[in-house]
Amino acid sequence: MAAPFDLSGRVVLIAGATGGVGPAVTRACLDAGAKIVLVSRSHDKLEDLAASLGLPETDCLLHTADLTKPEEARDAVAATVGCFGRLDAVASLVGHWEPGKISTTTPERWHAVLTTNLHSLFYLLHEAVPHMGPGGAIVTLGNEFPVEGKGGQLAYAVSKAGVHTLVQSLALELKPQQIRVNAILPSDIDTPDNRKYRPSGEPDKWVEPADVAQLVLFLLSSASSQISGALVPIRGWEVVN
Repeated sequence: MAAPFDLSGRVVLIAGATGGVGPAVTRACLDAGAKIVLVSRSHDKLEDLAASLGLPETDCLLHTADLTKPEEARDAVAATVGCFGRLDAVASLVGHWEPGKISTTTPERWHAVLTTNLHSLFYLLHEAVPHMGPGGAIVTLGNEFPVEGKGGQLAYAVSKAGVHTLVQSLALELKPQQIRVNAILPSDIDTPDNRKYRPSGEPDKWVEPADVAQLVLFLLSSASSQISGALVPIRGWEVVN
């Protein structure tokens, strides 16, 4: 079945490609005609992903990098441009959830969560944006909790609120360059890690990774050419009080 949104001829860097929604986003972008660069901290996981999806070597570059380190973010973008000669879009799926109240969150964990969820996004976009031109698109993952409020996950909520502000600020900054920046705000996604963290949840009512991938595809494609600075919710059907 043909992809509903066309990315033919476009080069898409997918950060956090081996995470919970990475494989679905990878498959969706490839089916839409994109050339893709998959970035992850684990080379073995990248190779497993490429093998499981049967990724063509001519349209796919695997790059191992820890994007919490600015120099490795720089190397990932340089490898992308070196391989394909351009960079049109970024899908940043890097993220880490952990609970913690003000009384239980250590300074070390506070910095670790903000570095993973927020600083790594800045490092990547700091390097990527100069290579992008009109029609460029950036999509990342936020979360609905910082918008609606939820206790018990202080560092995570603050980091995602920072992501939301970064997205909206950067969308305004890059408007003259016609580069769009948006975030997707999912509720629980049905991934193995989320099933482990929420054993009492109802995963059959959670958001499917494939549905997140289709939203990423839409926001990367020209079908969303008038949308920038948006925080787009995608929610399953589980009722959580």
